[in-house]
Order: sequence, then C-alpha cells, then structure tokens
Amino acid sequence: MAIQHVEIVYRDHHPQAAELAQTLIRDIERLGVAARAESATTWQSPEMHEAESLIIVLGGDGTILATARQCARHGTPILGVNFGHVGFLTELQPDEVAAQLPYYLRGECWVDERMMLNASISGVTDGSPIPALNDIVVVRGDQPRIIRLRVWINNEFYSSFTADGVIVATATGSTAYNLAAGGPILHPTVRGSVLTAIAPHLAVDRPLVLEPDATVRLELTEATGAAIISADGQITMDLPSGASVTITRSPHTTRFLRRRSQNHFFRILSEKLSGNSEHGGV
Repeated sequence: MAIQHVEIVYRDHHPQAAELAQTLIRDIERLGVAARAESATTWQSPEMHEAESLIIVLGGDGTILATARQCARHGTPILGVNFGHVGFLTELQPDEVAAQLPYYLRGECWVDERMMLNASISGVTDGSPIPALNDIVVVRGDQPRIIRLRVWINNEFYSSFTADGVIVATATGSTAYNLAAGGPILHPTVRGSVLTAIAPHLAVDRPLVLEPDATVRLELTEATGAAIISADGQITMDLPSGASVTITRSPHTTRFLRRRSQNHFFRILSEKLSGNSEHGGV
C-alpha cells in the first residue's frame, strides 16, 4: 500500500537537517502525500496507521533510537537519512533523498524488522516497561567500584557477576556497547539477545547468546553501591542496592524501510572493524 502520511523528525541544532525537512515537505506534498516536520526534541509520536504512514528521520543513530522507542507501539516504519557521524541505522545520505524517496512512498522497498527489549525494575518504576532497541545496561554509578549481581535466566539461577556492569543487547545493539565490551556480533535478523559482562572480575564470565523469548533478571546484591540502568544509552535511572531488573523481549519491533541488499550489513561491518567508523548500532 502506498504511503499516505509522512512525519519528518529532524536532528536538533542541525540547520541542514531542518532545511531539508522543509524541502521534503514540499516534495512530498507535490506527490499527493500529507507531510509535517518537527524537531526530535519536541516531536511526539501521533496515532498512525502503520500501513499508510512513514517516519523520515533526519539525524544519526541516536535520533533514530529515540524515535524508534516512541513509534514502535504503532508499528510505523522508519526511513533514516544520515545527519550523524556514523549512521549505521540510516538508509540514505542527504543527497540521495530527492531521487530515492518516491520509491519508498510507493512501497517499492522491503521491511527490515528489528527485535526490541523491555526492562522493568522491581519496586522502583510505576510498572511501565522501559523500551530499548539497542540494549539495556546495568552499570556502576559515579564511584570507581565494581558491582555485584546475581543473574537468573528463565527463572533459573545462572551466575553471580562481579564486574563494572552487565549488558543485555539485541542483535541491533550487538555492534554498540556489547562489541566494545568483547561481546559477539549478531546479524540484524537474529531474533535473540546477548548477555555480556563489562570488565568482569573473573575471565569465566563469558558472553552468552540467548533465545528470543528469554527472560533475564539482574539482581543487585545488598552489598553493592550505587548503580545505574540505561536503555539505549539515553534513558537512565539510579538503582538502589538490592534492586531487581527484569529484561524481556518487547511485543513491539522497530521497522526500517530498505531498498539496499540485506548483505549491505557486511560492508558496513567491514568498514567498522577496519577502523573507518565509530561504535554504533547496526
């Protein structure tokens, strides 16, 4: 089905992104499609019909991560245009948009669907899950001391970790903090997660790849000092000693529109590992 409505979310404090947003509104409306634009800071995801709507993000991976968490519940697809430093999640460069956009509006593309995570904190939040596309991280606070966690997987005790923290990453986030911490790279189509300790005290604390519907529970011991939970490196909360964090597969996914080959992932990965780019989710 052809797209009937487009939301354009552009990176804050980036004049070129804001300028392109206004140009795109005119181009899209000339094609008979309704469009509006707003900065990433003020944009709120409206109720949208996933088969008829599209979100174009003019920004980097951080802008896309923030937008993805907002629109995932609607299933609205995202088309990313790179105005960041890396742009692993983006599809187009700014100078490609004018020529390529009509194809996406006509539906001449495929959907790259990415698994997401939810985190809940026992006794701390209001019960609403914290969503993430890249990862959920429990890490030490501002004091230079390790934390101690007990880890359960599917309600079975797995291990006790003494480390700087623990990452639970999706395949999308496996190339971000997880990779920097020595975790494995998962292809974006993998419906699973990876559990990786950050600077573990014992070398036996190896990364573990989990099945898609695994439930991970991280419990801070009473002896642990200040700790923090982070979702996609953007949502952060303090955790008291004894707090318990449960991480599950989200019922929602992030849907990207693509025209390039699925094998494009390997070219991006090659460039990344050769040192030509910075860390970021793929």
